[in-house]
Amino acid sequence: MLDQITQVTILVTDLRKAVNFYSYVLGLPIIVQTPQGAEFRTDGVILAVKPRTPADQTGKPAGSGGSTQVTFQVSDLDVAFTDAKGRGAKVMAPPRTVEAGRLARLLDPEGNIIELFEPEA
Repeated sequence: MLDQITQVTILVTDLRKAVNFYSYVLGLPIIVQTPQGAEFRTDGVILAVKPRTPADQTGKPAGSGGSTQVTFQVSDLDVAFTDAKGRGAKVMAPPRTVEAGRLARLLDPEGNIIELFEPEA
C-alpha cells in the first residue's frame, strides 16, 4: 500500500531554465543543486527537476515538451499568479472560479502545467 508521495520529479531538456523557473519565477527554495538536477522545498513533497535523457523511457524524444502537471495550493491566488506572471511565467489559463475554489494554470519552460489552486475559505 502506498502511503504518501515524498517527491515529484519533472524531467526537463534545459536544466538551467527549469531551475530558474522554479526558484525565481515560483519562488521555491533550493534544497540541493547539482549538474544532475535540483530539489526544491515546498510545504509538502519535494519537487525535483532532472535532465531528460534522449529517449527517456517515456518513448518521447528529448525536447518534445512537458507531460506533467503539478498543483500548488496557495493562500492568495491573485498574488501568487501576478508574482509568477511578472517574473516571466507563461499563462495557460488565468485565475478562475471552480467548484472547490479558484485556480490558474501556468507553463514552465518545458511546457509542463503548473496549477495554482486556492481552496474555498
